[in-house]
Amino acid sequence: MARFTSEYFSIDTKTRKISLRAKYRLRAGFQERIGQQIKKGLFKIYLEELERQKGDALNDKYDFITEFARYGLSDYPVLYFERTHGIIAAVTKWMENPELFLDEDYQFKYLVREPSFFELEFLGHVFGIPTSRHWQLAFDNYIKKSEEAKSGFFKSWRLVKKFSDIDLSLSILDNNRR
Repeated sequence: MARFTSEYFSIDTKTRKISLRAKYRLRAGFQERIGQQIKKGLFKIYLEELERQKGDALNDKYDFITEFARYGLSDYPVLYFERTHGIIAAVTKWMENPELFLDEDYQFKYLVREPSFFELEFLGHVFGIPTSRHWQLAFDNYIKKSEEAKSGFFKSWRLVKKFSDIDLSLSILDNNRR
């Protein structure tokens, strides 16, 4: 089995820790650039799955996502939800081949669907992204519904601005963290 290496990260498989390499950790603006790339990547995943599952990604209402994800025009929020408990119910198939559930029938009860937002669980991480150019109008209602649905499962949410805003290593699963 080949060892995974990364230009940006140091990965310790024994302790299951991921950290930025020293030469990037202190570089001005690096955290923000990686955070922006992750945000764009999540929007790209959404568009690709929307096209694959429903054939609808070319709809004009998603032009703002294309403009952001492909061309870096404007900026849109990505919310990251922090878990309360160090347990993640998952099917092995989903970990090996992640998929988005665009239909209501296949979602987890704590994932909220709003006309202007979509929540996705990706490898144990839960994110919320806007699906409308006018997401600000629905934001307060969306947050209220999302917090209610996640009560007991998640302790907080935050807007992703930097790479470190995402608990990439899922430290909540680390028993020695306390």
